[in-house]
Amino acid sequence: MEDFHNHGWKESTKGQLSKGFSFHPNLSKWLLEYTNIPENVEVKIQELTCGEASCPTAETLFIWFDKDSSAMNQFRISRKKEQISKMDVKLSWDRKKNLT
Repeated sequence: MEDFHNHGWKESTKGQLSKGFSFHPNLSKWLLEYTNIPENVEVKIQELTCGEASCPTAETLFIWFDKDSSAMNQFRISRKKEQISKMDVKLSWDRKKNLT
């Protein structure tokens, strides 16, 4: 996994979109709506906080593996996992699609 800021990601939780996340009542629904993350794969959710002026103060990284190819997929949102909005999910996913 690429370490975007060299501060080190810390794993905060794992789960499946089909089961939801206890820390955020709507996040799994929004991820299903706007991303191609499969509903029943394990998603690792890691957080990073950064005090440097050049990076966001908090980021959340979503990591999942394709069941067929075992390829690692990831995308990030520049917000703490509990504070992610529907618009954050949509805009971050759109940005990821445009970069790939």
